[in-house]
Amino acid sequence: MSRSAVWKWGALSAIVLMVLGTAFAFHPIASAAAPAAKSPQRVTISGHKVPGLNGASQAASGASALGTLNLSIGLSLRNQDQLKNLILAQNTRGSGLYHQYLTPQQFTQRFGPTDATVSAVRSFLQSQGITVDSVASNHLLIDVHGSATQVEKAFAVNLGQFRYQGRTVFAPTTEPSVPGTLAGTITAIAGLDNVAVYHHHATLMQPQAGKPAQHPSLGPGGGYTPSELRTAYDMNSLISSANGAGQTVAIFELDGYKTTDVNTYLSNYGLGSANYSNVLVDGATNTAGAGAIEVELDMEVVSAIAPGAAQKIYIGPNTTAGVNDTYNRIVTDNVAKVSSTSWGLCEASSGTSELQSLNNIFTQAAAQGQAIYSASGDSGAYDCNNTSLAVDSPSDDPNVVGVGGTNLQTGTGGTYTSESVWSCTTCTQRSAKGSGGGGGLSTFFAKPSYQTGPGVSNSFSNGKRQLPDVSADADPNSGYSIYCTVTASGCSATSGWTSVGGTSAAAPLWAGLSADVNQYLIAQSKPTLGSASASLYALFNTAQTFSAYHDVTSGNNLFYPATSGYDQASGIGTPDVWNIARDLAGASGGGSPPTVTSFSPTSGAVGTGVTLTGTNFTGATAVKFNGTSATFTVVSSTSISATVPTGATTGTISVTNTAGTGTSATSFTVTTTGGSGVTNPGFETGTFSGWTASGAATSISTTAHSGSFAGQAGSTAATNGDSNIAQTFTVPAGTATLSFWYKVVCPDTVTYDWATATLKDNTTSTTTTMLAKTCTNTGAWVQVTANVTAGDSVTLTLTSHDDNYAGDPTYTLFDDVALGAAVSNPVTNPGFETGTFSGWTVSGAATSISSSGHTGSFAGQAGSTAATNGDSNIAQTFTIPTGSSHVTFWYKVVCPDTVTYDWATATLKDNTTSTTTTVLAKTCTNSGTWVQVSASATAGHSVTLTLTSHDDNYAGDPTYTLFDDVNVS
Repeated sequence: MSRSAVWKWGALSAIVLMVLGTAFAFHPIASAAAPAAKSPQRVTISGHKVPGLNGASQAASGASALGTLNLSIGLSLRNQDQLKNLILAQNTRGSGLYHQYLTPQQFTQRFGPTDATVSAVRSFLQSQGITVDSVASNHLLIDVHGSATQVEKAFAVNLGQFRYQGRTVFAPTTEPSVPGTLAGTITAIAGLDNVAVYHHHATLMQPQAGKPAQHPSLGPGGGYTPSELRTAYDMNSLISSANGAGQTVAIFELDGYKTTDVNTYLSNYGLGSANYSNVLVDGATNTAGAGAIEVELDMEVVSAIAPGAAQKIYIGPNTTAGVNDTYNRIVTDNVAKVSSTSWGLCEASSGTSELQSLNNIFTQAAAQGQAIYSASGDSGAYDCNNTSLAVDSPSDDPNVVGVGGTNLQTGTGGTYTSESVWSCTTCTQRSAKGSGGGGGLSTFFAKPSYQTGPGVSNSFSNGKRQLPDVSADADPNSGYSIYCTVTASGCSATSGWTSVGGTSAAAPLWAGLSADVNQYLIAQSKPTLGSASASLYALFNTAQTFSAYHDVTSGNNLFYPATSGYDQASGIGTPDVWNIARDLAGASGGGSPPTVTSFSPTSGAVGTGVTLTGTNFTGATAVKFNGTSATFTVVSSTSISATVPTGATTGTISVTNTAGTGTSATSFTVTTTGGSGVTNPGFETGTFSGWTASGAATSISTTAHSGSFAGQAGSTAATNGDSNIAQTFTVPAGTATLSFWYKVVCPDTVTYDWATATLKDNTTSTTTTMLAKTCTNTGAWVQVTANVTAGDSVTLTLTSHDDNYAGDPTYTLFDDVALGAAVSNPVTNPGFETGTFSGWTVSGAATSISSSGHTGSFAGQAGSTAATNGDSNIAQTFTIPTGSSHVTFWYKVVCPDTVTYDWATATLKDNTTSTTTTVLAKTCTNSGTWVQVSASATAGHSVTLTLTSHDDNYAGDPTYTLFDDVNVS
């Protein structure tokens, strides 16, 4: 089993003893033999090291002691920008693609890894002696097995052994890597550890002092009955005509159940005959074990709410590979449009690689119109079962509906009276903080575009995915009546009837009601819930005929308080099911058209990322640059991230939703006339498509300058040497500049670690350093620009260098590579080719025109071949034109002294803001070569460039400097 496998949430009669994370110490007892040194052509796949584990000592026994490992290799999706926009359109009323969901075959053809990619990965694995057992039909997972020694060698990873809670476990002490030829193809390697263990010690929860009085439940062992749940959540009118018939609910499980228990429940409550079947994955069996109480709870709650629906019970092994394969089987089978899962793991313990691998699977589910409801956890705001705020996976995934927990109170006849957020500070079986409905903020996923409405932006919001989405009864003090006789899971073999709580009861309740609603909508010839998230939030954030939710405004989940509207304790509320069904059946486009109030930047080349600001962006179906459709991502109701499309021309930007179109008042200036010659300039494919990645470590990052992705050279772990991202392309006609943005994370000094970039003109065989070595760790994005020649073949190489010191790993993010058209240079006489200083102001000791130009015939000279006293200056004031952002010039200093006495320097004063920047620090480097200087400037601002040479008047070492080719780009 691996660290990213999951344990069962929900039934508070089940206590989880194992917790991953830094709250527990890992004690190394042995380490497998270190693998061969990494080839410089390998790329690291981050996110596999177990939190809190930082290394292990070498063991004499080597990797062979670990035996055979079973792995699940997760591959990356293709065309991810297109996929995001497709899913947005599928869930936007009025879109031509609304609810036009894909089949698994269509999804694989358009977005799954190609046959060639699978073949390349398969060939690599087999070349390392690893056996390929199966390839998923959507190509997202490849299951393999091999000896630990083969695995270490293949992935250049070290597997250490440790003592953990009385067990000997193994886990990687280094991040795995693969050959550079596979860069961007592999998301995760599941199975590199077996740390996670799932112990269910099911003990029935007892009412706690101070809790609300129990409802008048009718269950033989306590707990709400099917009739009471239906009445409380207003289901009776719906179930009378739509009880889930014709629908299938998939239930994800990692344990088995007793059919006699479920059948007894059905018979006692008059829910009809059994209508469930098993799908066994990866050799799993339906053997009722410690988690049986959870499985039977799921099945019985779905039966209570949707007795007419068929149930497919997908049972897989309790390993990461088993988890992934079971979810993937639900998605690729595509027989169930509603699924429920009550198993989860603290997000931090899942590992980023596993989170991404699951996200790929759930993204396919969304594109196929499959709704997945997931329990949000039973440790309140502290899902890692320690004192750190954390949420649960997979409910954290934006393509999954996270279901939180409440305490439900009913009146006479089971009528709804009130709800409060479920929490219990004295219930410390799970966590020292107590128990309660899971909720909070993801640290991995950004807030999805559908997550809007009253309260969504609150004092805790930070731009990340917020949980839960919805809630339902989960407090064991107001629990569910179920029947279970599996003693291994804590049930009584004699009485059978008991009351169980937990969010694992709330999730199947939502799955069951969704099956009912879908049947009702189909009968009304209306669209179903589809992937559910967008539909459920639309009922919350737009005016409806009926009130779809009970707003829970009291209580907390051990940290986050319930408030009016959305909150991280109860989400958007609990269901009024009949109202939900009627609202969806009568829904229309409605809403207001968007407005575009501003955009940034105001100009750029094809491929440039542009941020639009305005209103009513949720559900946007199109963004156009002067009529040309662009790819885009809705960040929020007031923000869209778009990319300047090929073929765009200067003009306004428009945004369209189902209510209309909004257009900007000002024009965006497109600075590329010949189209971009750069492939995948913003890495928005989510891969290195078009690029060549090489060196110590490269990866795709979700921390981007614009859009969703950036290219990362280097790693958050120490690496040795250069990590490179490069591309060769031909500069299109009408293009004069090349630019990119970078952000370096460099806790060292430039002596040891740095970011740099070079531009080689293959036509002229000249190489320019676009970005000099830098270790300026400001955390800010910086743009770099260089001149290029149209028609020439050029190679751009983006590099991050790390000296392999563990204490200060260095990496650099690169993004938004763009080609720009030539703009009119506002500098008068920029190359001094008049043979005079016309347009310039000269002052100081000595200035003259030199015939030793960088290009052309002349250059401006400050200083003299004879000793002079003080500064000699050449200056000009001009305005930066629209579409330009940099001032450049060339200089060559003749300085036989030291910088203490003689130097060249230059300043750029922004007259609009009255700020002065030293663009050339004092230098006396007497190399005899021309050097280019580039400085940032703001379009529309007046600036003054002053070029200076200083001499101390000592006769033995006269100093002067030549300046030439001043340009604005």
